[in-house]
Amino acid sequence: MKSLPVVLAFLTLGSAAQAQNSVCALEEEARSLKVRSVFDPMPPTGFAPLRVDAENKTDGFMQWDLASISRTQRFQKDSEHRGRMVLLTPPQSMQSGVFMAPMTVDYDSTGALSFVNQHEFSLGVDSTGHSSRSFPEYHARTKSFPAIAISKSLASANLTRLEEEVESLLAKSKSSSRVGDAVFGSTFDPADLAEDWRGLSGFDGMMITWQEWQRLKPGQRQAVQQWVRLYGFLDVYAEAGSSVSGLGLPDGLEDGTRRHSFGSVERLAWDGRTLDAKAAVERLWGRAARRADLVSGHAVAGGGEAASGWGLHNLLGRRSFSSWQVVVFLVVFGILVGPVNLFLLAPPGRRHRLFVTTPLLSGGMSLVMLVVVVVQDGVGGTGVRMVLVDIEPAETAAYVTQEQVCRTGVLLGGEFEIAHPVLIEPLALADSPWVKLKNKPGFQAPRLYLEGGRHGGTYFQSRVEQAHALRAVVPGRARLEMKTGLAPGAAPEVVSSLGFSIENLFYVDEAGAVWKAEHALDSGRSVKLSASQVQELKRRVSEQADLAVGQVRKRLDDLLLSAPPRNTFVATAPRAPGFTLDTLPSIDWKEDRVLLFGSLARP
Repeated sequence: MKSLPVVLAFLTLGSAAQAQNSVCALEEEARSLKVRSVFDPMPPTGFAPLRVDAENKTDGFMQWDLASISRTQRFQKDSEHRGRMVLLTPPQSMQSGVFMAPMTVDYDSTGALSFVNQHEFSLGVDSTGHSSRSFPEYHARTKSFPAIAISKSLASANLTRLEEEVESLLAKSKSSSRVGDAVFGSTFDPADLAEDWRGLSGFDGMMITWQEWQRLKPGQRQAVQQWVRLYGFLDVYAEAGSSVSGLGLPDGLEDGTRRHSFGSVERLAWDGRTLDAKAAVERLWGRAARRADLVSGHAVAGGGEAASGWGLHNLLGRRSFSSWQVVVFLVVFGILVGPVNLFLLAPPGRRHRLFVTTPLLSGGMSLVMLVVVVVQDGVGGTGVRMVLVDIEPAETAAYVTQEQVCRTGVLLGGEFEIAHPVLIEPLALADSPWVKLKNKPGFQAPRLYLEGGRHGGTYFQSRVEQAHALRAVVPGRARLEMKTGLAPGAAPEVVSSLGFSIENLFYVDEAGAVWKAEHALDSGRSVKLSASQVQELKRRVSEQADLAVGQVRKRLDDLLLSAPPRNTFVATAPRAPGFTLDTLPSIDWKEDRVLLFGSLARP
């Protein structure tokens, strides 16, 4: 990275003490820069969207280089995630943008402060001709409550009472020692929302009034709905007698809660000013939180022959940790460096040879160990992936949830690039000699970075087992479509334009009847369906769902196993090119378990 001549500022953001969520406000005669956080306080995971406004009054181009650091406040266990954005401002113009600053996850769930999420966020800005400034601020919020984004209209008259209710429940909780802030949620101005679903990726839920929703731009609404389809829950507050139909929300919302893929949308009543704080907090208390799923949801110990309680992890197979090899190596090394070195290579009278023989023996043994490791473990690694693809033709998009686990040998590099804007987060695993990020004391905290589209850091390390959760919105017109021109009452026929073959195709029609394909369906071909039973559909889905744990398993149960929605297809595939999110090229993903579902297009 080319460094600029002078460091402009290094700023740290924390609590609401900063005016108007301001991260940086710099005014000069020839230029200005303003950076503000969309949410106050920032989300505890995912991305934090920052609004950046730069003005250039000079006759030359001006480049602003923004570098963020998100880190947790843990002694010797502080995780870190760095990000970078470059904003180029043409002469005599203003330029605006949204900086998606990655937020690190606090993986500590074992220490005395394990129920407190302590974050420090810093922003460095590089440009020319400026002096350096620093504004230290920190923020700590409890982990016992889901991360909520609450709009200004709802927060203005209710936030204090909502936080008092959180405080009250924390006082009753066994895990609370009153450390950290009783934060109910992060306030935001709906007009500031990003037109990118990752701007909400750090939250579990959002609360907004239907009037505010109505005023959102189409791109902002789309971003919120994409986030809901992936995992979020949206609570829309509407006054009695008001209608939320025609506002781009799921059909049937007038009746209450509607599932929206892996998320949900719910209409809630209020009087236009005051919320029932006690009821609101109790309704949210105990709801699943994203952070808990990352920290402990996949750290499931196995039983018997199973290496793990996570089905996908078990597909990778067991590998014993050969500690005896380490012992043998140390014994041989000790003999060579000790008696052999002292009495044969550098005997009395020639001790000066030790300055030559000792480094040579150390280097030689290190080279031998490296050769042994490469021969045993190889270069690169192997892994398995579970890919869940929700295809929505009306939105010309697919919503991908991918979990993967791999075992590495010797890695020659750890940087990778993913084709689509993605949220990728490491998963803590059950304790094992091969696991560094574990749900136990002594875990290795992640150190990650994102620069442009390149990810790096400790996502992938040599000779370890590691897992990741990835989510992305993949645009495209790939779909399954109902064939036209069929006679009334005829069995459905489905045409595929997915670009790959699918198996075990099921379809739930408008009346709730279940149909299935008797053979695989290739792209560009059609297949006639025959009548089937919902039990067979659920059995096929269960085969895939059994590989999942935590929130992903629960969402599969709620969406497809409890009562499959109407006009929905479900299928499996051995591979899903175009939808699978490829990470480090040197990892050989020996098996993909792909489950596709979504709406069937009608011409």
